[in-house]
Amino acid sequence: MIEQEELLLNPFPGLRPFRLTENYVFFGRDGQSDQVLTKLRTARFVAVVGTSGSGKSSLVAAGLLPALFSGHMPSAGSSWRVANFRPGSSPIRNLALALNAPEVCGVKDEANAAERLENIERTLRRSSLGLLEVFNQSKMAEGENLLIL
Repeated sequence: MIEQEELLLNPFPGLRPFRLTENYVFFGRDGQSDQVLTKLRTARFVAVVGTSGSGKSSLVAAGLLPALFSGHMPSAGSSWRVANFRPGSSPIRNLALALNAPEVCGVKDEANAAERLENIERTLRRSSLGLLEVFNQSKMAEGENLLIL
């Protein structure tokens, strides 16, 4: 029988992606993490694409995010808010939901959360610059960055 302590120390997550907190056991893809950071520095947009199960989520969660939070993109600093979403069948709505999270661009006041969500979605649909408008309307401090996954 495997002891519980051994289970906690197992560095391999199995079939699920690595998490942000598992970056210390995420190795062998440092070059790819550096490439993503380099592209993000210059273009401010990076598409991480690949087949299902190829490690895209692990690369972002255990490679890119720890590097960003550690300040490996000096021009942006280390203060990041992350909106993580899957487009699904309602991509604009799902993006609005991700942006409306209190730790991203939303408000902590539950009474205003639904109204804020509707405003974000309306702003996103209104123009091609809707995302920029949502960012500008958010109450982010000077030097904070927004990363959309």
